[in-house]
Amino acid sequence: MGLGKNVQLKVQKITVELQTTLIIKRFWVILIFFIWATEGLGQQKRQPKVLPSYTGESSLVPRVLTLERDSLRFQVQGLLPKSIARLPRNTSLDLRLVGKKDSLDLGEVEVIQEGGLGLYKRKLAIAYLPWMEGASLRLELLDKKAGKPLEIKVLAQGVRAPQLLVRIGQFLPGEKIPEVGWYKLPENIPPNRPETAIFHFLFAPGKWEWSSGLSNELEKKRLGDFLKKFPEVQNLQLTGLQSPEAAEGRSSQLGNLRAEVAGKKLIEFFPNLAGLSITYTSRWNDWFDFRVALSNYEGLSEARKETFNQIILSEDSYLEKGARLRSLPDFAKVSSVLYPQLRSVKVELTARSYLGLTGQKAQDLREALRPQGKNRLSLEDWERAAAGSEDLEEKGFLYSKMIQWYPRSNLYSNLAVVRMRQAQEFPDIGSKEVLWEEAERLLDQANRIQVSPLTLANQGQLKVLQGEYWEGYKLLSDASVLAKGEDASLAVGIELFRGALDVRREDFKLSLLRFDVPISEAKDFFNKGIAFYVLGEYMAATTAFEASVIQSREFGYGYYGLALVASDLGQQESALLYLQKAIAYNPALKQKVLADPTFEKIREQVSAD
Repeated sequence: MGLGKNVQLKVQKITVELQTTLIIKRFWVILIFFIWATEGLGQQKRQPKVLPSYTGESSLVPRVLTLERDSLRFQVQGLLPKSIARLPRNTSLDLRLVGKKDSLDLGEVEVIQEGGLGLYKRKLAIAYLPWMEGASLRLELLDKKAGKPLEIKVLAQGVRAPQLLVRIGQFLPGEKIPEVGWYKLPENIPPNRPETAIFHFLFAPGKWEWSSGLSNELEKKRLGDFLKKFPEVQNLQLTGLQSPEAAEGRSSQLGNLRAEVAGKKLIEFFPNLAGLSITYTSRWNDWFDFRVALSNYEGLSEARKETFNQIILSEDSYLEKGARLRSLPDFAKVSSVLYPQLRSVKVELTARSYLGLTGQKAQDLREALRPQGKNRLSLEDWERAAAGSEDLEEKGFLYSKMIQWYPRSNLYSNLAVVRMRQAQEFPDIGSKEVLWEEAERLLDQANRIQVSPLTLANQGQLKVLQGEYWEGYKLLSDASVLAKGEDASLAVGIELFRGALDVRREDFKLSLLRFDVPISEAKDFFNKGIAFYVLGEYMAATTAFEASVIQSREFGYGYYGLALVASDLGQQESALLYLQKAIAYNPALKQKVLADPTFEKIREQVSAD
């Protein structure tokens, strides 16, 4: 009995403890659930009220803004969400085209109630302006009182206009400035190419002091004659040499000292060299100059020279080569002649003539260029001088002077081309217009003297630069008719330019007929490729763009054209690769890429590079 009672008490005790534990656990579960529910309700209360989107169901037709002729034509359409039928009071749906610096308010889009729905549709046609290239078309829910948009949806970013890519003299900031216009130059005038001459001034064995011996005096006179003929020095390098003789090898600085002394003497003899940057170098313990002198030595047969050269070109050390050379039976005779030549300073001088004229004619030109100077030069001499000048300001001055003595039609035209090219270098439109006006006056004067295909072609180019494309096209057409019978080279240039204008006018098939002439420049291959590309002839376009790349990678537009084709074919990785190459060679193209909707899918990757 006692044992049973004890067992019963223990069971009751355990049961009571278990019940207590369950009650506590239930309490905590209820408490945690209550806290969670309270927090959830709190979060639900804090959530902002979801407002309906008034522009979410809107769309653009066509999906991408596309230039057609000179206009952007598109339709904006959409409907209000089912939860609302009307716009809030004092609001309106407005269209706006927004660029980096300019914007255009396109007005309100009317919402029409139909079948309980708010529908809107609006067609627009707006004249295209250059600032619109990278602009965004936005549909805005506008608060009329505040004058601020409550909601904005970007319908399109950028304008697709491949026809505007053709190169007709325009350029992006940072690009190489393209040459415009055509000069008329005589065919028999050779280019003013730089000439290079080498002189050697000798020194006594182991000495660096200047020697006034006969050899150096003769070399000095020869150098002076060269400078009279080619006074425009472009490069001057002095190399101090040391012969392999023992007296010459005691100091590695002997060649440096000789070069410095020779440099000072040359400036003393020829003061015009004073402002020139002179390059000083030297060589020591080297058989290179011995080998050069040996090649001009006439006292050995070619077979014996080859024996010397094999030793000099071997992998032996300088001393080992010397020992082997001295063992040759005819070395003593050769070294007695060549060693004195190596105790010297080698002077390498690169220079050009003064505007293509030398001697007395160069002096006559300087005289004629003075304010009251007399002219003793022929027209051919003047034309040679103008052709030899690479500076536009100098070239313009030469043509201005030339016209005083020889008022010819082609000279007025050439001066007009100078002004057109000078205008290219000015970023502000005001300076450009001043130069364009002078070019126009000069071309009119040229036509009064004699109408020529050259003058008409330059007038056409000038009109294009001024933005008067149709007027320019008509002048170029007239020039083309005359040039075909007079100047075949000019005729080709005019046809290629007209072809580019045909692309811009969207007469693509006609442009391809114009491009059916010999092409040599990267820009013309690119322009031809654009015509094929817009027509959807991707293989022919690729061939033309590749030819542009081969002609000039630095141009960059050939790669850009290849990227256009790849993007249209859905090859986005290839398009990105081509764009990276285009920007690497021509960094200015990056802004063009970011504005072109053709590359919408890879625009962010290009921007990140």
